[in-house]
Amino acid sequence: MISLQEKSQIIGLHIKGKSNRKIAKELGLSRDTVNKYVAEYDKLQAELLAADPEDGEAVCDATERIVAEPRYDASKRRARKWTPAMDQRLDEILEAEAHKRKVLGWDKQMMTRRQIHAQLRAEGFDIGLTTVQNKVREKLEGNKEAYIAQEYAYGDRFEYDFGEVHLVIAGTMRKLHMAVMAMPASGGRFALLYESQGKDVFEDSQVRFFEHVGGCFREGVYDNMRNVVKRFIGPSEKELNEDLLKLAAYYGFAVNVTNCYAGNEKGTVESAVKVLRQEAYATAWEFGSVAEAQAHLDAVLAELNASTEMAAEMTALTPRRPPYETADVRPGASVNKYSCVAFDRAQYSVPDALVGKKVDVKAYPGEVRIVYRDREVARHERTYEKGGMRLDIHHYVRTFRRKPGALANSAVLKADARLKGVFDMHYSRNPREFVEVVAANPGAGAGALASILVARATCEETPASREAAGRIAARTAEQVGRMAALGREVRRAS
Repeated sequence: MISLQEKSQIIGLHIKGKSNRKIAKELGLSRDTVNKYVAEYDKLQAELLAADPEDGEAVCDATERIVAEPRYDASKRRARKWTPAMDQRLDEILEAEAHKRKVLGWDKQMMTRRQIHAQLRAEGFDIGLTTVQNKVREKLEGNKEAYIAQEYAYGDRFEYDFGEVHLVIAGTMRKLHMAVMAMPASGGRFALLYESQGKDVFEDSQVRFFEHVGGCFREGVYDNMRNVVKRFIGPSEKELNEDLLKLAAYYGFAVNVTNCYAGNEKGTVESAVKVLRQEAYATAWEFGSVAEAQAHLDAVLAELNASTEMAAEMTALTPRRPPYETADVRPGASVNKYSCVAFDRAQYSVPDALVGKKVDVKAYPGEVRIVYRDREVARHERTYEKGGMRLDIHHYVRTFRRKPGALANSAVLKADARLKGVFDMHYSRNPREFVEVVAANPGAGAGALASILVARATCEETPASREAAGRIAARTAEQVGRMAALGREVRRAS
């Protein structure tokens, strides 16, 4: 209970025009206490001014209440058995239960409220079951939080989150991670599938998002994931990840990190994760490849975004920047005797002229690029499989010309079932011809190359082979020239 002097100070500062918050801070009192006496003073002053000056009794009553010493109103107070000691002991029990839940990893062995009551009684506390149940409920549930609806202008902010999806890919159940970005102002969404939630994925997904929408936002909102928060300093301060700060500086947006366990602070993207997972993969969950699953997700996104204002918001973004470089660069990687480079427990082929040379590996979440003397010499789809291999038969043409007999049982031929099938059916007795067809079509992918090989072996030009030849014609001359230049460069370096 405050003193009469403190009450007088509250009223004096109120008369000077200070706010209740400033009064509470200046006097070191709770705001509720200040609110109570300010409201009481204003009410009594209003009564005093409204009273008839000739009514001495009314004036005297109002005056006495204005200058009266503060006192508690105990008229409505009810007797209680709950004591501070009981409250402290209950806090200790609930804290121990929370630790148990964390250690065991589940909540099926937690004490019931009846058991908590029994323990308190056994320790000598005279308290009823209903009171204990109510107190436990109060402490566990707390005061329910009121959510404040937010409105944003176009380009104000985007929200980022990950969602997990389980899909059957080529007959095998796979756990994939869906990076989701949401635009609260317009309701737009963007999502990509990845093998992990690593730093490379975190950066790559945002760069591709900014490329997709053609600009950037003034603020990015994240939860407390490892890619965002490097470490916590005290109860509320956080040290942010340097890689995120660099990305934000490049694109010119502010980083906003939500409070722990406060998903509602980025509720738009939380909802987007659920919607996309349900709309895209509740009925369709079997795909031939991750690329096919991503194409399906893209189609669902296009349909959902058509009913939003995403297109309008894209016109209000900050200017587009050149894509931020997110590659994991490993310089000086050695090319082994099998003309492969090891990266992240997998092998990737390069042109056989580079055996024994040093190359640079640039790894992205979806692909690996290999560079020799500032020139890209190989590009492969990335594999996360331990011991996985990504081999391109074009990289071994020079060797196969000298050793055509090595082709039949080579790992590079067996790496693609289509090429292996064509070889076994048409070229097993003439591997040199197979090699020459491959050499003559350096721009052809495995599927197109198989069509060309079949047409050559059967001496007929099929629609598929004509189409494949048309697609690669423009690239062939360029790649031939590039390979020739690479050969000259390697010879000069030798």
